[in-house]
Amino acid sequence: MKRFFRLFQRMNRQQTANSLSISVALFAVLFLHFESSPTPAGADIARRVVNKTSFILAGSHSANRSQSAGVASSTTPGTTDSNTITDLNGKIQLLERGLDYLAKTPDYTAAFVKQELVNGELLDEQEVELKIRHAPFSVYMKWVSGEVGREVLYVDGKNDGRLTAHGGGWRARLPSVSLEPTGSLAMAESRHPITKVGLHCLTQMMLEIHRQDLQQQSYSKFEQLADQSFDGRNCHAFLIEYKDRQASPQYRKSISLIDKEWCIPVYTKNFGWLNGDAPADPDQHDEATLIEFYSYANVKFRPKLIALDFDHTNDDYGFKRQ
Repeated sequence: MKRFFRLFQRMNRQQTANSLSISVALFAVLFLHFESSPTPAGADIARRVVNKTSFILAGSHSANRSQSAGVASSTTPGTTDSNTITDLNGKIQLLERGLDYLAKTPDYTAAFVKQELVNGELLDEQEVELKIRHAPFSVYMKWVSGEVGREVLYVDGKNDGRLTAHGGGWRARLPSVSLEPTGSLAMAESRHPITKVGLHCLTQMMLEIHRQDLQQQSYSKFEQLADQSFDGRNCHAFLIEYKDRQASPQYRKSISLIDKEWCIPVYTKNFGWLNGDAPADPDQHDEATLIEFYSYANVKFRPKLIALDFDHTNDDYGFKRQ
């Protein structure tokens, strides 16, 4: 809210005349990627995420598996043996299998929870009802915590490449707005644009980072932790720590859970660097350096989504024309 008023004060007369639309945009685009501050009321999945995996943050209950052979060649989605994943190359192979799985999956729905550090401020966790279609890439998001009722819609190749959004609460009565996904307004409260939301993008991003990690040997520690249950599903748990800020300017540490059946990351927390002495308590250190948290629960693959699921004229949605 403070950021909104600072932007408002800097507007010229012409911008002030359009302030109503801009205010809708600002509140409508708090989206995307997609971790430890108080959970908004009603964010049941966010609470479940923290409760089920909080012990990992201190690196406890480790399976103590060191670097060695990687993933066995017989490992496939649905038959992954946790004891075979022993180095970063093994995790990379696991993610590659997950990417193949997603490439064969046309669509899915999920409960998406995210928390991000944006412009030096760690925002509250947000829970979003998510629909994704891979071809053409299409996204529908509806907030169920925070500004409840906010909706954002994007379809690749439609609306001149713009997203459509409206606010929640009383703002839902205002007209919808169209915004460039990478524009300053759309990115004012997000680390990644809506074009990068979803399991496929998260898996691909994690793969690219880890391939670079392996090539440059930028990490000081890779460890497979004890297997975890997330959203009632069995998951591999991984921890990676980086040597220093020079080796990894953005990330200091990352924790991720990968679904054993799908080989897809359903939970990830990424931590950055402090500009000073680190707290002695690992939990406090992580709390002070969280930069990204994304989780996907209640994932339903192949729900047979249709074009109307990504159409702003859908009677089930609240998009209003000017």
